[in-house]
Amino acid sequence: MAEAKGEIVRQWLTRAERDLGSAERLATGPTPYLDTASYHCQQAGEKAVKGLEVQP
Repeated sequence: MAEAKGEIVRQWLTRAERDLGSAERLATGPTPYLDTASYHCQQAGEKAVKGLEVQP
């Protein structure tokens, strides 16, 4: 059971990292999309918290 929860935590944190990567690319590209980048930052925070909620 702890291994399954650990996998769920890993998945949530991976999703959060991907959102942060997307935000960085959106904010630093040739045409910055700061509103969309900030949305992805917010989503990353929520996903990281969800990962903490299911911690083994």
